[in-house]
Amino acid sequence: MKSILRFLLIAAVISPWRINAQEYTAPLSRRSAAKAHTAARPTALSLPFFEDFTGYAVFPDPALWEDHSAYVSNTMPSASFSRGCATFDANNARNVPYDSMTAYHQVLADSLTTQAIDLSTYTPGDSLWLSFYYEPGGNGFPPKPEDSLMLYFLRNDGLWQQVWATGGDTANRFKNVMIPVKDTGWFHDQFRFRFINKATFGISNSEWNVDYILLDAHRNYADTLVRDIAFTANPSPLLGDFTAMPYVQFKTNPGTFLASNLSATLQHSGALPATVSYGYKAMELLTGTALGTAAGSSVLVPGANSLSFPLFNFSGFLPPASSGGKVVIQTQYYATGIYPNEPKDNDTIVQNQVFDNYFAYDDGSAEKSYFLHLYQSAPGAIAVEYALYAPDTLRGISIYFPRTVPTSEQKDFSLAVYRDIAVNGGTDDMVYREDFLNPVYQDTVNEFTTYTFSQPVPLPAGTFYISIIQSAGGYSDSLYIGLDVNRTGGNHRYFNIDGTWQPSLIDGALLLRPLVGKKLPPSGITPVPASGLSWTVTPNPANHQIQLSAPGEQDLLHYQINDMQGRQLQSGKITNRAYIDISSLRPGMYFIRMSARGHQWTTRKLIKQ
Repeated sequence: MKSILRFLLIAAVISPWRINAQEYTAPLSRRSAAKAHTAARPTALSLPFFEDFTGYAVFPDPALWEDHSAYVSNTMPSASFSRGCATFDANNARNVPYDSMTAYHQVLADSLTTQAIDLSTYTPGDSLWLSFYYEPGGNGFPPKPEDSLMLYFLRNDGLWQQVWATGGDTANRFKNVMIPVKDTGWFHDQFRFRFINKATFGISNSEWNVDYILLDAHRNYADTLVRDIAFTANPSPLLGDFTAMPYVQFKTNPGTFLASNLSATLQHSGALPATVSYGYKAMELLTGTALGTAAGSSVLVPGANSLSFPLFNFSGFLPPASSGGKVVIQTQYYATGIYPNEPKDNDTIVQNQVFDNYFAYDDGSAEKSYFLHLYQSAPGAIAVEYALYAPDTLRGISIYFPRTVPTSEQKDFSLAVYRDIAVNGGTDDMVYREDFLNPVYQDTVNEFTTYTFSQPVPLPAGTFYISIIQSAGGYSDSLYIGLDVNRTGGNHRYFNIDGTWQPSLIDGALLLRPLVGKKLPPSGITPVPASGLSWTVTPNPANHQIQLSAPGEQDLLHYQINDMQGRQLQSGKITNRAYIDISSLRPGMYFIRMSARGHQWTTRKLIKQ
């Protein structure tokens, strides 16, 4: 009953997050943003102004936009009109929350401002309208009702005038907005418009998606359709289960890994059904080897709707086996537009299938964060199942850690490799463990941190598990890991918070990738350093008792002794140079954690003989 009550209390406190047993998803502090591309300020733009964010850059096109705190996302919208949208959240362009100290604080957050648009030759009689679509939440977390998305116009007197705003909701679908441009103060050669969101970090992250922006003359309130044929999200991947894997592993049996049903989706924004021609061309990108082309297929796409259609079988177009190097199969899908002057960029979509030195279930982009809430006296662990199809050597792990408020930089964790875990009739069989690691945050979008193992781990063909182990006592509780929510079903993930492995019930793939093959360069990531408190444990190895000494410390010392799985076996408060009885411990390796007032916890290994 206590555990049930504890869960209910937790659920009541953090109900805005998605909850399932003791595993959770949370808003994503996501944009550790790459440096924005810069360009000379262009001359004033002319009408029509159109933007659907269909490119492949991290930030909006600087030829159209003068700031970059909002970013371009291809996976955050739940159902986009064309590939990409502008996403607004609670974090700045360097992935740092606008308020990095106070959770649940509401701030003015991202903005997206156009370059100057010359409206000086127009009058209210030209019937200018600005239209766009917006979506609260999408694949992220919806904004709170008191959060908002706002639109401002720049007047000829230099003042910004709010012309539209909406509060947060959970509708999770795109809505159309039509704004008439009729105030005489807006008709000047430096006109701009700007989107701004008001966000609360820590509850929802206040994510908004904006797409299909059109400003043009001779429109009316009912002119909501941008007549266009466009590819929407990326086509389904070439592989079925994995999204990436080493080519030497793939070539053991390509038919096992290739997806059986490849498909893409076209969005038709016209009013009437239309027949659209489409085709593709494929090549091995690094060598330029042509792999195949097809043209002349067609599909009938309904008006004001989207349609998924099958693509092509790649089994006959694979490049020869590699010696272990990188292989990239690039496929360009294209459709033939049917409307005069319709946008052309979104008629083509490019997909790269990467074969490199890692396995991945994720698509490289996180929409949420995944974490475990641990019991105070018990460790927790996440394990993700992978498989080798030929013997190989495991060299390290790449992980994407989203930021949190307050920061998780001092939360230590362990990485472990299992040949088997105690689930579905198996038993725990750990073959490698690396301890005292910290999460590291990068300054580029969805950039992984690589943890190179101190020792290579040779593995035979067969199943293995990568595990992140979090110690008891709250020292690594709620460690956020990026979650790709576009991966549904078959996530190969298990969690353990009470000594028992359970299958994860939260859809999505962790941004966690095992690295195999040739030796990796050093990652530069070292175990948790001893900071602040200097202390020793003697003797070590020991039989019956040990002495803990912290020179110069006058306060009581707090200590814990944990086993290899992170379970707390002994704890208490002692004076400096006190002795601790360890005769009840079985022979083996343990970890001692020590702290004093004003100092962080530090850890030492202890060998019990």
